[in-house]
Order: sequence, then structure tokens, then C-alpha cells
Amino acid sequence: MKYAGFWKRFWALIIDSLIMLPIAFILLLLEKVDSLYWISVLSSVIVWWLYFAFFESGERQATPGKRLLQIYVTNLDGQRISFARSTGRYFSKTLSALIFGIGYLMAGFTEKKQALHDMIASTLVIDGKPNNSMTPFGDGGFAEPERMIVTSNRASGKSGRWVLAGFDSNGHVVRLSFDAEDPKLYDDGLILGRDSQSCDLHITDQAISRRHAKIYINNGDIWIEDLGSTNGIFINGKKIRANQSAPFNSSSTLAIGGIELTLGKG
Repeated sequence: MKYAGFWKRFWALIIDSLIMLPIAFILLLLEKVDSLYWISVLSSVIVWWLYFAFFESGERQATPGKRLLQIYVTNLDGQRISFARSTGRYFSKTLSALIFGIGYLMAGFTEKKQALHDMIASTLVIDGKPNNSMTPFGDGGFAEPERMIVTSNRASGKSGRWVLAGFDSNGHVVRLSFDAEDPKLYDDGLILGRDSQSCDLHITDQAISRRHAKIYINNGDIWIEDLGSTNGIFINGKKIRANQSAPFNSSSTLAIGGIELTLGKG
């Protein structure tokens, strides 16, 4: 996945501003009329909000300016975002602007070219058309409460599956399964956490952070990385430091946020 840099994003914003210029000019004229001042101010906020939220959460995942430069807004997995998440992203731009525009400039220096509002909304701006579809219930949408405490979003039915199984603090069964042949294991890794929308392996337990850990394969071994979680990861009783990795296998005792799991072939 290639991320869009600061300048592409900047020029896309300029193009969008030019597209909206006639409407902005009309609203500015209305502000000169005392009786219409607050109506025009409110209308301006609503128009800009709907412009960005509608286009970036829509099927094309980009405003006209972004589409022209072939950059698109996605969630952290490269999937289409919901209108609600797009709305949160838009209003988070206020914070990016309030700190002297530094929130926008962060897009030129962060690892995934995220501006401050991208970090707040858990979004990415990618360079090149995404190849994805909307998540089943919509990103950030409401689904019926899950009966299982854990799900895997990447089950494909292939042979050679790994299973992490155990019990949480309430005695509920926890079972995570993933394909040993999943290409993501060898690339970005599978994300484990409480957020069902952005994680590949999902555990509905409050002791688990939204994005708790990353599981990946390195030189044929399975590794796990702590993604700055609140309650940590322990292998054989030894804690992995935040943003550090360690290998583990079927003989290891793995504790994630207090949930003890064992690794085996499914």
C-alpha cells in the first residue's frame, strides 16, 4: 500500500477549494446581510462538511480533487470508510488547523503519511486506487452484538491453519484462527485487537486494546509485536516492551491483556 504524501494532498485540497469557490463566494455575500449572517455561517459549515464526508465515504472514496490526483481515503486496512468516520475525520481537521497547521504538516513526516486528523479518525490517504469493498456492517456502523467473544476476519478455508485458544477472565472461550498461507502474515502482519473494523483478529474484551498486537512470520517463525497496548503482552511470563517483537511457538505461554492463549495447528 502506497501512502499519499503532503504535496499531493495539498494540491487536491486546492482543487476542491476551486470547485467549491462559487458556493463559498455566494455564502460570503450572504454574510454581509445582518439578518442572514448566522444562517450563512451555518450553511458554510454544513456545505463543506457534506462535500468531504459524502465524497470520501462514497463508492469512489475521494473528493473530486483527490480523484483527479488518484488519491483515496480508507481505513487502516485500506477499506472504504463510513459516513460517520468521514464526518469525524472532517471535524478533526479543526484540531489540525488550530495548532498552526502542524496537524496538516504531519502528513509529510509520519510513517504512513497521516495528518493529525487521520490519526484521530484512524484513516489513511493512499496513492492509487484501492481494491476493496465495504465491510459487512459498514465501517464504524452498528452490528448486532456478537455471540462469540472472538472472530477472525480473514478465514479463507485453506489448509494449514494456526489457532490461538484459551479463556478470558470471565471464563469465556477465546479462539483465534488464521491461515498459515495468508500473504499478510509475511507482509504487514495480522492485527489483533478489540476494534472489529480495523483488526484481522478480534477479541471483545475490555482488557484488550483497540489495536493490541501484530502477528507476523519472520524467517519461518511466528512473531508477535506489542502495538503500544495498555495491558501488554507476556511470553512465558516475560513482558514484551511497547513496539517491540518476540517469537513464540506451541510451547510458549502467551498472555495478551491478561488472556492466556496457546498456539496450535487447527
